[in-house]
Amino acid sequence: MYFREKAMARIAALAFLSFLAVAAGSAVLAQSIPDASAQVPLIEPATLHNLVAAHVPVTIVDVRQPEEFAQGHIQGAILMPLGTVPTAFATLPKTGKLIVYCRTGHRSAKAVEFLLQHGYGNAVSMDGGYAAWTAAGF
Repeated sequence: MYFREKAMARIAALAFLSFLAVAAGSAVLAQSIPDASAQVPLIEPATLHNLVAAHVPVTIVDVRQPEEFAQGHIQGAILMPLGTVPTAFATLPKTGKLIVYCRTGHRSAKAVEFLLQHGYGNAVSMDGGYAAWTAAGF
């Protein structure tokens, strides 16, 4: 029984540390973007839908949390929660179309602002986020 309790305590500690790492990443991201409400380039959900339907190569990044992603996402999207963007963004291509979305567009705007500051001139935020995507029936 002692070993089981110790293992459970270790799992709880790891889960808490993971939470802190994501929270710290979010704090770094928020600090690196002084004005998160700044204008970022946008793409309409219908435009993205047309690009995907036409088989135009695009990289689609979902910056929501894993639970949100599991409830539904754009096919082919890469999950990169906002808090992980400062440490994971280098895996994204700097060429081609890079579309970022979240639930409504606020988090994706932050992520795109960060990406633009780090040389990703190809990054755009999907206007209205996944809510607009689903409202359009895609």
